[in-house]
Amino acid sequence: MAAVSAAAMAAVLLLGERPALADPGEPAEVEARRLVHVLGYVAMDYGGSVANGAVTSVIEYDEQLALLGEAIHVATRIQPSALESGAGDLAQGIVGVRELVEAKVAADRVAIAARGARDRVASAFRLAEAPLSRPDAKRGAALYQENCATCHGPTGHADTRRAASLVPHPANFHDAIIAEQLAPIGVESAVRFGVSGTAMVPFTFLSARDRWDLAFHVAGLHHPEPGESPRPLDLPDYSMVELAVRSDADLRAELSARGIPAERHAALLAELRRRVAYGGEAASHPLSIARAALDRGRAALREGRLVDAREALSTAQLDGIDVAEASVRTVKEALADDLGDGAFALRAALAAGATTDTLDAGMATLLRDATYAEVALARSGGAPGRLVAQVSSRLALRELAAAALFLAALAAVASSRSRRVVHVASGAALLLALAAWVAAALGHMAGFWRTLTAGATISLALAALAALAGAAALARRRGARQVRSHDPLHGGLSRGRRAAVFAAALLAGFGAAFSALDAALGVSLPVAPPAVAGVLFTLALLAAGAALVTRASRAAARRWASPPAWLACLLCVPLAGRAVAAFQLCGLLPLHRLPLPRFTALGIYPAVETCLVQAALLGLALAGAARGRRAEGAC
Repeated sequence: MAAVSAAAMAAVLLLGERPALADPGEPAEVEARRLVHVLGYVAMDYGGSVANGAVTSVIEYDEQLALLGEAIHVATRIQPSALESGAGDLAQGIVGVRELVEAKVAADRVAIAARGARDRVASAFRLAEAPLSRPDAKRGAALYQENCATCHGPTGHADTRRAASLVPHPANFHDAIIAEQLAPIGVESAVRFGVSGTAMVPFTFLSARDRWDLAFHVAGLHHPEPGESPRPLDLPDYSMVELAVRSDADLRAELSARGIPAERHAALLAELRRRVAYGGEAASHPLSIARAALDRGRAALREGRLVDAREALSTAQLDGIDVAEASVRTVKEALADDLGDGAFALRAALAAGATTDTLDAGMATLLRDATYAEVALARSGGAPGRLVAQVSSRLALRELAAAALFLAALAAVASSRSRRVVHVASGAALLLALAAWVAAALGHMAGFWRTLTAGATISLALAALAALAGAAALARRRGARQVRSHDPLHGGLSRGRRAAVFAAALLAGFGAAFSALDAALGVSLPVAPPAVAGVLFTLALLAAGAALVTRASRAAARRWASPPAWLACLLCVPLAGRAVAAFQLCGLLPLHRLPLPRFTALGIYPAVETCLVQAALLGLALAGAARGRRAEGAC
């Protein structure tokens, strides 16, 4: 408890006596941000007013109750403006925190409840509690000397004449207790909203970017500047967002959990705070890549460089949003859908020649959602293994279902003697896809080439199926004038056509399986075992389903014009949608959006080009079925 009380007192010194709540006239998002700030303050400050079930500071305790009472009213007021329809009752969560405070429970219980309420508010409004772009070390240092050094001292020791005259005394950022609890997100919040009853006023003249530059500088003040030595081998990969929401105490705990000895922590923390926070993003953080690309895209838009903006958006989606989809779904399903839909809408708006203001607003929204997603992932500490397996299974099933339907269509075209060819080809495709994915992951293959690989192989497979279907239709037409037993389809396909069936199955299986592995597992090794288990389970289900479908279509193999045959061909429509969307994503096909919903699982994309290709495929399948029926009737 002594440690908790010390940490709480450090929060008081840093944040002041009492943060002011929002005015009723402020926008809901601003009120929500201030509410998040207040709940974080309560989580830290409560331990300084209660100990062992007894109030130790009446003033502090009464302030906690007053703050929470006002927070309940604010939460009730902003509830209707929440972005998330399933956000729940925001005020009720704060009521629960107040009840714990009234019961004078232990500080750790109040901290957990207050942080939970804070996270619900942040989730409801998708608050981007992290810098939208890389902080600037030189700018942060200059801002500190200009705005903070008078009270906190040029080096953060709070040893100035001005500091000596202030009550409470400004925070000494080199104090061990304060330094351990310091995180950039807390500093940014204090700079933005100020502290009621102290000399710390809101720095309203600073932009969001300035506040974060200043916050990262303050968080690194008590660490020595690292030398010019190479990056330590035992330094874990942390993204800038992860460093923004973690205190030194959090980082020390994680370093210990990784088995890094305590004597190495100081050097590693200095490296993280003074160098990594300002350096390039690690390849293992796809949302960081997406956010950096979107930031570049906005800059390109402002300068009129539309080609560069389009390339930046493509990088954000291919190397960031798509790769992170599985991880984001473990936090919030709707957020993953909104990221995908937002990127799709922006690509269409760029192709349609939308105004710069419209495009910038769309990129700003996408950047906000990506930032919130990365903060949520950083705070979640990793999803449970069962949830990871479940999400990976669904993504793999979504990608591979179209391939299973394609194989069923091939079985309908091929004769019963060629059925084994289909199964062997699909099994070989899975092995090839796995090998190609591992090679792509180890070599950090760019998202453009991964997407192009999947789209090209699926397109080639569809072309092979169309050729086979056409050949089968011609054979049926010629066979209509002969005795049925002499029909080429009854005796099995020729050797050349069996080879074509094998090639089509191999291409279709490879393209869809590669896409599924990429979506469900990401491009970073080693892969989490639950994700692997989820994909393997899905593959087993699909193998069983494919066997049942091909067995049921045995009659279709002998009668191409039968309903099972042309129905299986129609089921290739989702695969065609995926192929066209892949080429559009790579910028190889134009994109004209339609006012329709997007159903990725069914291969339905609201674009003119996708719908035209799918409509053409439907027309060919129906025309072939009708002609086949007429030919059979003439026998």
